[in-house]
Amino acid sequence: MAATTLTPVHRSTDARAREILDAVRFAPAPRWEGPASKRSRYIAYLAGSMLAWTAAGLGLAAALGGLTGLAG
Repeated sequence: MAATTLTPVHRSTDARAREILDAVRFAPAPRWEGPASKRSRYIAYLAGSMLAWTAAGLGLAAALGGLTGLAG
């Protein structure tokens, strides 16, 4: 019998992106209740969320502005 070796499995970037999105999407949001460490985690989550949505909105507005500038 010959010994067989397994080749390492390399995941594609699409699979990694899907795993990250699933982790973010289904992760429970932190709550305000509890000790100060949980409250600071909640504040960081809230501030990060606000910054991310603001950046996404500004990026979308810039993209739409660029498209309307090209059309007119």
